[in-house]
Amino acid sequence: MAKKRDSPKLIKIKDAINLIHQQVSLIGIVLEQREPKQCRTNDWICTLRIIDDTYPSPGFTVNVFSNTLEELPQIKNHDDMILFTRIKMQTFDSGKRVSAACNKRVSSFALFEGEDFVCYQCTSNFHEEEALYKSAMADLRKFFASRSEVVRALQSISYRTEPCSVETFSFLREIKIGKRFDLVVRILHADEDMSAVFVWDGTDAPPTSILAKRSEEDKAFSSLSVHTLLSRDILLSFPTVGTILRVSLSSHLFRRVKPGDWVKLYQLLCEVDKGSWVIKVTNSTVVRLLAQDDRLVEKIMRIYDKRLSSKLGHIPFWCFPSPPGLTETDENCAPFVTLMDIITFPKVTCKYRCIVRVVTAYPWQVDDFCSNENRLRVLLTLEDPTATLEAFLCDKDALIYWQEYFWGLGFQDTETLRKKRNWLLGIRESSNFVAPRNPPWIECCILSYYTNKADPWKTRLYRIFGTRLLN
Repeated sequence: MAKKRDSPKLIKIKDAINLIHQQVSLIGIVLEQREPKQCRTNDWICTLRIIDDTYPSPGFTVNVFSNTLEELPQIKNHDDMILFTRIKMQTFDSGKRVSAACNKRVSSFALFEGEDFVCYQCTSNFHEEEALYKSAMADLRKFFASRSEVVRALQSISYRTEPCSVETFSFLREIKIGKRFDLVVRILHADEDMSAVFVWDGTDAPPTSILAKRSEEDKAFSSLSVHTLLSRDILLSFPTVGTILRVSLSSHLFRRVKPGDWVKLYQLLCEVDKGSWVIKVTNSTVVRLLAQDDRLVEKIMRIYDKRLSSKLGHIPFWCFPSPPGLTETDENCAPFVTLMDIITFPKVTCKYRCIVRVVTAYPWQVDDFCSNENRLRVLLTLEDPTATLEAFLCDKDALIYWQEYFWGLGFQDTETLRKKRNWLLGIRESSNFVAPRNPPWIECCILSYYTNKADPWKTRLYRIFGTRLLN
């Protein structure tokens, strides 16, 4: 008669991490489950992060291997218990870090839910008596129930585990006002107080409609574009293609993320403020860290690398492959750049060619466009998916020439000029009060220059040149 195998003795995670290359059995609460991946051997792997009362932060990593996707842990709730038997402790990252491997040939696991710790999934080789471990599970649950708000937030928010189901993530180019969505993005920058982070996924957010009262248009345009909120030194480390959006948040949600991290963000909302997208967190928002080699991260970077390798990669997605031919320029052979390319260009003076929308003009009144008395210059606010930029329409020493060059003959006729201005800014002729504007995409040439040789960067300005309206 075969001798019955003794039930394995449970040990704590803190003790297990010192037992390298040995088999251990332990119980933990599941904090995180990463997306399952298929190995080169066609086996499947799923990475779990678990905690117990000796190791509540940052959690211990267990890699579960299986022949089929269905045999991997199917986590139902964010605070479920998992019992591992005979998992092998091992090191990685040149011996600096410790994890465990759960291989079905020698290891097993069982998942438990609820106050009664009902087993809802276990491997076919799990033959342990569940009742022997319920006392340990109850003690572990009781320990975390009495912990501080910080630890409970770590468990329920920062590393919350979603039920195993098909997850649908949006690109930034797919966001909509008032609709909840999930994102996979890279954290590019975080404010010191963690009240906001700036995120990116390599795609272009949709252009927004601009809503303003006519009485407000005489004021200079105030943008919430990323480059107006951060210094140029910080911007130099950012990608110059793809929209960078500000996420306004509660600091505890992001206390464990840092610039460079990839994260999954669940249950977000978007709104438009001063013509710029702003992402808001909700009461249901969840933040989950991702590895650099995560399948979704690799997919995003493949799409981004393919975009950069294209000659049209710096053209806004929303006017691809070219704007509708509303302007012509004198620099037809120059490559297109984004406004972020211009802002972060290493030289103060240069000529550029880009595709933008003109979101506002200052002064607003057409009568002032060609005022010789005050030598007023028209200041246009340009926008593309990466930034906004203010550019003068002409040089102050060549006011009439460049005004006429841009607007065309007859630019001093007020009514003709008003129609062209309205067309450029997306103003419908019939709108008299509050009305949304949707400016068209145009191609234009921009010159960067300085006004003080002793301090060129602080006096750097921009103006449009070599560009004509065809309307």
